[in-house]
Amino acid sequence: MKFVSIIVPIYNAEKYLEVCVRSILSQSHKNFELILVNDGSQDNSLEICQRLQKEDERIKVFTKENGGASNARNYGMEKATGEYVTFVDSDDIVLPNHLETLVKTMQFADLGIVNFKRKRKKDDYSALVKKYLQKKAKFEGLLEKEEFFKKLFAYPYLGGGVVWNKMFRRDLLDGIRFNEKFKYHEDINFVFLYALKCQTFYYIDKVTYIYILNPTSVTLQKHFSMNRLTGMEVMTENNEIAKKVSPSVYSYSRAWEFLVNIELLFDLKYFKVKDEKALDKVRKNLKEAYPYFKKNKKNFNLLRRMGGIAYKLMKILRF
Repeated sequence: MKFVSIIVPIYNAEKYLEVCVRSILSQSHKNFELILVNDGSQDNSLEICQRLQKEDERIKVFTKENGGASNARNYGMEKATGEYVTFVDSDDIVLPNHLETLVKTMQFADLGIVNFKRKRKKDDYSALVKKYLQKKAKFEGLLEKEEFFKKLFAYPYLGGGVVWNKMFRRDLLDGIRFNEKFKYHEDINFVFLYALKCQTFYYIDKVTYIYILNPTSVTLQKHFSMNRLTGMEVMTENNEIAKKVSPSVYSYSRAWEFLVNIELLFDLKYFKVKDEKALDKVRKNLKEAYPYFKKNKKNFNLLRRMGGIAYKLMKILRF
């Protein structure tokens, strides 16, 4: 059985942490190390980690000064010794077949893509687990590099650029780390850099990872974080990576950039952020990227095609 390193970055996660860790310890694939990186938590997260470590020798606990999720994941990768590496967020859970499914996939390809289901946290997961263990796959199979990148942009069912629904080969991670200056969309930049080194990809249409909509999550905060503006830098860098794959992938990347900037502009307006420089930059990005979206929108799913309607409304309303 292949040896896997599971990295969990932790910051003030005492409410969810034990449930998360116990879901990992319950895996049918037993050959793994669980690397818990306490990123300067101010609550009881470290105490929970240390207590659980006494119960299972596969758990390794590290604590460091707060540096953010990317810094914690990078730290975890430095400590990883497994042939494969995967990530789990500290407020999520994995189903019992999660690792087994991923490891089997890695026998065929150097990147496994696992579909996930967004679900709000409930005290009792039993019905949810049963439902997704019985779910039949709509599509499973190999994807070539160009097709993988295109689907990554066009269809959110692939799980986007997040790292927690993928498994990576540690030998291919050499020299690849999360860019810690990026505070938003940093996952997809990491995935792009890794995928550039791969040739084939495998998509699994089985839910094995439950993403919890945590009210304290960065993506659900009720105010606008200026860190989100670093997402524009991520898109610029990702466009250059996409260009190395093929002209058509670059075109898809610019189309996705258009959609991300629409969301960004809406949020800047909704939260009444008075930063004219940022607003002008987003408007400029939209204008430059729109031709790429218009060219590719027929290949995007319905939800993302609606971005074109939103853009037209923005112009009418002088957004």
